[in-house]
Amino acid sequence: MDWNRLGPREKELLAILRRSEQSLTSREVQRELREDGVDVVYSTVSATLDRLVEKRLVDRTEEMQRGSPRYRHTFAADQYAGELLDSIVEDVSEVLGTDGLTGLVRRAEAMGGDEQSNEHNPTNTKA
Repeated sequence: MDWNRLGPREKELLAILRRSEQSLTSREVQRELREDGVDVVYSTVSATLDRLVEKRLVDRTEEMQRGSPRYRHTFAADQYAGELLDSIVEDVSEVLGTDGLTGLVRRAEAMGGDEQSNEHNPTNTKA
């Protein structure tokens, strides 16, 4: 999976699902986006989630509610995390060289206080 092949909206939705402690409906994802200051219509959220399911970055489960199916979505990109990280590192290295990679590492270390992000971090070596 090439990180650059993901659109900005796809990246936003993946981040929302990763942060969530439970699966979310399209409407709940839309609400999270709006709370983040992103004005987006429901159909865009739904179509973007469909694409992420097709790319196997998001899992979808169906539940019946009032006789109609309702879909819940869960972050599933862990299996591609290594590839995504490789793609990002390769891009930074190509554009900014060794200094850029050093800066990337420093920034990542500065952000290391985000324990929730460590839950889905395949490079996390904490036991």
